[in-house]
Amino acid sequence: MAEAGTKLSLDQKIQTIRDGFEAFKRGDLKAVAELFTDDAVWHGRGSTKFGGDFKGKDAVMGNMAQFAQTFQDIRLDIHDILANDKHVVALVNSSVKRDGKTYPDQQTFVFHLNDRGKTTETWVASDTEQLKKSLES
Repeated sequence: MAEAGTKLSLDQKIQTIRDGFEAFKRGDLKAVAELFTDDAVWHGRGSTKFGGDFKGKDAVMGNMAQFAQTFQDIRLDIHDILANDKHVVALVNSSVKRDGKTYPDQQTFVFHLNDRGKTTETWVASDTEQLKKSLES
């Protein structure tokens, strides 16, 4: 993380997001939580329990924990990352397993990072119908 008043470079912002995905893969939700501000907002698409707006770090992390408990063999493989001074966009090839079935997806995560490298807002675009299908099985 950057010191107070110091802006992160684009490479540092990208690395912060990579580190977050790696921490999630390891199941280290405490490390993931450190990457969000206390008032962070997570915007999920669709009408499943993972869709909607989750406001505050506790709600964001609760949503992630529930996702991790609902599915097995969660794969989030970064295909590419793009960044500018305000956002980091991760293009992700993903899949989850549930009840012996695999559900692949291609997701886009848009992270709004502050100057200290903390995520203040996230938007996730994914195949919500595929997710719904996996939850109904």
